Amino acid sequence: MILPDGGSSVAYGPIAASALADLAALDERALAEIAAITLARVRRCDAVADILDRLSEEEFARLHGRLAEYFAILLEPGLDFQRHAEQARRVGSVHALVGLGPQWLAHAYSVVEERIAERLTDLPIERAAIVERTLHQRILIDIREQAESYGTVGRSLTATITQIDRGITAAANLADLLRGAFEAMATIEGLLAGMFLRSDASGELQVEATFGLGQRYHEAMEEGKIPKIHIDAERPAGRGPGGRAWRSAEIVVANAWMTGEDRTPWRAISGELGFRAGSAVPILDESGRTIALLMLYSNFPGFFASNRIEKFLIHLQLVLGREVARRIHSPIVPMVESVGYRRLLDLQSVAVLYQPIVDLRDSSLVKVEALARLIDQRGAMISAQRFLPAFGESDLLQLFEAVLRTACRDCTMLEREGLRTNIAVNIPAPALADIRYREVLFAILNENNLPPDRLTLEMLETPEDVVDLTRHEQLIAQLRSDGIEIEQDDLGSAHSSLVRLDRYPFDGVKIDQALVEGTQQHPQRALEFILHLTRLAHALDIPVTVEGLENRGTIEAATILGADRGQGYGIARPMPAEDLLRWHADFQHDIDPQTPQTALGAMAGFLLWDLQLSELARWPNMLAEFTRGDSVIERYRRTHAAADARLERLLARTRAEAGYGASHERYRRAREEVMKELHEHWTSRQ
Repeated sequence: MILPDGGSSVAYGPIAASALADLAALDERALAEIAAITLARVRRCDAVADILDRLSEEEFARLHGRLAEYFAILLEPGLDFQRHAEQARRVGSVHALVGLGPQWLAHAYSVVEERIAERLTDLPIERAAIVERTLHQRILIDIREQAESYGTVGRSLTATITQIDRGITAAANLADLLRGAFEAMATIEGLLAGMFLRSDASGELQVEATFGLGQRYHEAMEEGKIPKIHIDAERPAGRGPGGRAWRSAEIVVANAWMTGEDRTPWRAISGELGFRAGSAVPILDESGRTIALLMLYSNFPGFFASNRIEKFLIHLQLVLGREVARRIHSPIVPMVESVGYRRLLDLQSVAVLYQPIVDLRDSSLVKVEALARLIDQRGAMISAQRFLPAFGESDLLQLFEAVLRTACRDCTMLEREGLRTNIAVNIPAPALADIRYREVLFAILNENNLPPDRLTLEMLETPEDVVDLTRHEQLIAQLRSDGIEIEQDDLGSAHSSLVRLDRYPFDGVKIDQALVEGTQQHPQRALEFILHLTRLAHALDIPVTVEGLENRGTIEAATILGADRGQGYGIARPMPAEDLLRWHADFQHDIDPQTPQTALGAMAGFLLWDLQLSELARWPNMLAEFTRGDSVIERYRRTHAAADARLERLLARTRAEAGYGASHERYRRAREEVMKELHEHWTSRQ
């Protein structure tokens, strides 16, 4: 730090110390009076008055006392430059954080110089001049050092914003996004705590991540000491800043956290933790709807009212809204649960169950999918749907290693017992670009002497813009050249899975089980999805597995629609490795795609008949012959719905109208009537 010419000797040298000794008579009462006059004078400035008005009586009294103490340091005869600079920079940081601009210092110190000058009238003129010059130089140094802190605070905030932006755009999932953002926010001076919350079905906000003292605040909620924030304005817990921000979709700032009536439910714990300002930042989707909430707390009153922090909050809202919305489709995992899940993973409390995948044509076992479960303290299994959303990148790698090691060991054991089968293991899409996964994968295969062609990696659905498509193409090709099969999981669950189907050379695809579940409420639509996704994959020469086959109807429909393989409770539930031997010995698959036994199978057959009808539109002679021929749905009617005269009439009408062509309105109406009748057959038997 370069001082003004002569500044160090004038401000801190022996002469300065001797001169300031003449002010030793300034007792605490006198300094308190100067501090009071200073505060009264600067309060005439509206900007300063706004900040001071946020303080409670207790806080204002504390400020008055600290200001008097700081004046005492400024006038201390033995003060040296290093100590003074450190004190000034610390105080400057506080001023910057509460929004006091540098200009207020000159105004405040002019009062100090006036009041000190009044006390020098009894000193010789030369002696008084030295005191005034010493004090003036110290004030200039003080202002300069405090101003330097303003710049430091601003630069630090800018660096934090950059770190947050880079981290959240690179995060592969919500857990990593929040972890990275909160690690960066925790470095901001003045931010004591933060929480990320989402609303459950009841409107209660569940905490999913915290930083700083947010953990203790959350614990108080879980222990029932304070209520959880609610989105309902009719509840006391919904009237605070968090509830208002959620409903309004606008940032709500509480400059004096302890004084507002709407903070009454949380006041006791807030005072204990030192919260003096708070802000509620609603995280919005593209439509402007609140999808999450960021709560931030500071130990400085008015912290969130400063211009730089206000801009920071707006930036956070924009960037988090964009990135969170892309990753927030996973279910809510309250923080108390996610911490427990990660602890179980660290303790290697992981079990692996296996669900068979069978060939729908000949009932042979194609492979088994290894499914991870966590084992809690009571020995109960926790499904992946519950714990996976809580896992970040490092957790997923740890889980992948644990599952693959167990699966390879069990695969070897089963072969010794006479059952040779391949295994499928899930892998996050970004992991294919992570060298750590490749190292783990081949190390475990080598440990178990298992050839790579015994393993299938099922690539899980991920927002496409968080992965590098070109790099993934190369790495997938490399893995396939090593003998490992790569399969797309959850085809049809999002746009990105269809993009990958076009770009990547998959060895197989799995139709998302959510589409199959749709057969309960909207069977026709669900079957049409399965039909056309299967045809799309087959056009690319890719085998299709349909997940979620829960009963004979869905198994039958998937088989008739041309799927190659099936998986689901209707075939086999996930089971321990040792149970696979017994299941395999007893398994029977007696589906006949030409003669369906269920209305859902008949509906699938009718969809195929309708598709063939459309394709024959250009050949009228063949069309007539086709409509006269026997069909899957007719065989269903004869064997399982013979007493249904209505279905017989509808089918006869459909055949008659089919002569007009598949696109004719009369045929389309007849077709829909058949579908409705089959729908009733199916739902009435569920």
